Amino acid sequence: MKQSRRAFVTAIAGIAGGCLSSRDPSRTTAAPDSDADGVPDRVDDYPTDDRRAFEEFRAEGTPTLHPGQFSAIALTNSPEASGDVLHYNIAVEGDTKIDCLVFEREAYDAYVDGARDVSIVSEYSRIGVTETTLTETLDEGEYIFSLDYTDLLTDPREQSVTVSRLLTLADQP
Repeated sequence: MKQSRRAFVTAIAGIAGGCLSSRDPSRTTAAPDSDADGVPDRVDDYPTDDRRAFEEFRAEGTPTLHPGQFSAIALTNSPEASGDVLHYNIAVEGDTKIDCLVFEREAYDAYVDGARDVSIVSEYSRIGVTETTLTETLDEGEYIFSLDYTDLLTDPREQSVTVSRLLTLADQP
């Protein structure tokens, strides 16, 4: 007797379902995460510190910004660190100038809410650039790095800009 394809698939699904449902959930093991930060110990550079996970954070890309836009990346240097090294390399396609701004968290939050009289951390920021590189020891704290194409400091042009960005935050050697 020839079995239909539908009957065959239904039978296989029933067998597989029975096998899967008979698994003992207590036997499944999750990767150990000693500090409960969501990063398994085997890939966590700081398995007992829930505020840090990696020796180096890296953000690389080529965002396109339209006039009035910005692109932001959070940078946190934990209280245990003596000062991580912030490095960024920025290049704008063409001759349009943008700002590379670093805000403290509260100033950034106010900026996002529309304030334009906010302070920036000038030692980590670069204003009106088409290309720039920075390598500095970052003080402890919570910061935001922003590729800024708004009128906060340098007025944007009417056209969009594409920016090549490499940003790292790494432990001091």
